[in-house]
Order: sequence, then C-alpha cells, then structure tokens
Amino acid sequence: MKTLFVMLLVMMLVGCSDPLILLPGGLLSGETRAAPVQWSDVPETIQVETRPSDPYSINIWGVGIGQNLYIATGSDGTTWTEFIDDNPNVRARLGTSIYELAATLVNDKAELEAVGETYVVKYDLDREDNWVSEAMVYRLDRRTEVQ
Repeated sequence: MKTLFVMLLVMMLVGCSDPLILLPGGLLSGETRAAPVQWSDVPETIQVETRPSDPYSINIWGVGIGQNLYIATGSDGTTWTEFIDDNPNVRARLGTSIYELAATLVNDKAELEAVGETYVVKYDLDREDNWVSEAMVYRLDRRTEVQ
C-alpha cells in the first residue's frame, strides 16, 4: 500500500506542469493577457516560464515598479538565467493571468538600487545584508511582438 501511495504521488508530481515550491515545472497554464500599465499588485510569488522550445518554469519573488516587473537571482545565475541568455522571451503568471514578456538583464545602477529597495520593503529584507544588491536582476519587458 505504501509503495502504491508513493508511486501515485510521484506520478502526480511528474504529470504536473506547474512549478512546485522549489521544483521547476513546464508550460504554464492560464489566460493570456496584455501586461498591465502598472505592476501594482504583484503577488509574493510569481511563476516565470523560460525556454519556449521546451518550457521550464519556476516560482520566484517578483516586484513591480511602475510599468516594470522585476525578478532576481544570485550573482552566479542559475539554470533559468542560462535559458534567458539563449532566448529572452518569457511568460509570467500572476494569479491565473499569463503575460508574454522579454527578460532584460539590468545593469543601470540607479535602476538596480530602486529594485533592491523595493525588494527590501516588500519582503522585509535587511537593508544592510540585502542579497538583491549583488543579484542578477531582470526586468520583464512587454514584448512588441508575441512569439
């Protein structure tokens, strides 16, 4: 009986395309919408799908500053940053809505400082030990042409 339960659990996890906590997923489902004029209600965790040819999605913290949506990861990058290097087209899911976006690595110091401060406020991070200050930060821009 225990073996059957474990097998069913594994099958459910493998069959699910959504990311699960720290485990990546695949193609995100939801209603595709135009990006909002202002990213004012960004949930604590959003999902971002990279690599359109073989979708790879993650759960990640995100912040909105005016018309821009941002995500960040450690300074060494990760699997999904490599996928963005190959193809910047991403899809973000906030709630049940999907937004077709393009990821751009942020290098502007003032923009990085604003993003870091927004992370501090939203996620109650320590200003003196804010990991975002050393992070790779991506702005998820509206695509001019959805691919």
